[in-house]
Amino acid sequence: MIIKPSIQWLNTDGDPLLGNDVSVILLGLANNVLIYATPSPALPVIQAALDDFSATLAAAADGGTSATSRKKNKRLILTGLMRQLASYIAVACKGDMTNLLLSGFPVQKPVRTSVGPLPAPQNLILTHGMLSGELDARVNPVFGASTYNWTCTANTPGAVPQTAQTTAAGNAFSGLTPGVSYTIMANAAGAAGPSKWSSPASQFAT
Repeated sequence: MIIKPSIQWLNTDGDPLLGNDVSVILLGLANNVLIYATPSPALPVIQAALDDFSATLAAAADGGTSATSRKKNKRLILTGLMRQLASYIAVACKGDMTNLLLSGFPVQKPVRTSVGPLPAPQNLILTHGMLSGELDARVNPVFGASTYNWTCTANTPGAVPQTAQTTAAGNAFSGLTPGVSYTIMANAAGAAGPSKWSSPASQFAT
């Protein structure tokens, strides 16, 4: 069996999902520099293209032919860079399935199969926001996740959780009570439904 990265998702991903999945790959390569020492194109180049593409999504959401055209052009640039990166990964992984999976790229399969449930998000990090009563939560992006679901529950008797849904792998909870501890969890939703919940993380609001 020939081990190589799949690039089909570059054509089939919707715009928010494309940004998510590129972020997964950038994170995978950054965390595995011993395997992928000299990515081509370089990761900063791809990150810049991703940032440009993400910026055009907000503009295109407001409508307008020119904004939509710019978004499509930025998408073409980003997907072109990712195809070049896939060629680098195909060589650098040395035919090793584990190495390929560590890159964040999915594996090209000879037969199309349905995608199973996504893994639970990992590395949930909580930080204090810029405003009083705000906690910012972030997880590592999950490949194939179209949305992320969040819960934030005060560690007090009878507390009702706040819930939120985002297309990005992060969310800001506001209006929290300073001095109260809150527990936050996240899951990732894809074509097969939501994943299991992440490990919980707790933090005091300030």
